[in-house]
Amino acid sequence: MMDIRKTRTCERCKTVVLLDQVRLYPKSDNKNFLVCVGCCEELKKASAGLIPSDLKTKGPAPILMKYNCTRCNYNFKADNSRAGLTYNLHCPYCGKTDRLQKVRAKETPTPGLAAKKEFSSPFYARG
Repeated sequence: MMDIRKTRTCERCKTVVLLDQVRLYPKSDNKNFLVCVGCCEELKKASAGLIPSDLKTKGPAPILMKYNCTRCNYNFKADNSRAGLTYNLHCPYCGKTDRLQKVRAKETPTPGLAAKKEFSSPFYARG
């Protein structure tokens, strides 16, 4: 059975947060903001006059990791910080989770040491 924790999106900074980190902040007499803890603190300080209210902060940048599904040979990127919290990591092409591998970053060779490809076939001999 899937164990996905319930999440909501902050209406101010648009980050996805767990349900226990969501706060309601009054927007008007009959309307409330659904905000994260950080935005709630900023809104409280702004209403007290400590900081300007138009200051908006973005959430943490996503940490994208490259994955390869060896079942269907599909390469894709996934946000490593949200995998397991907001969704179960699976191949978007075949939907399986059993053959996923992280792709390591390839080392880039230095341009001066790059070897030229030579054809050893007699059909491609240069004259």
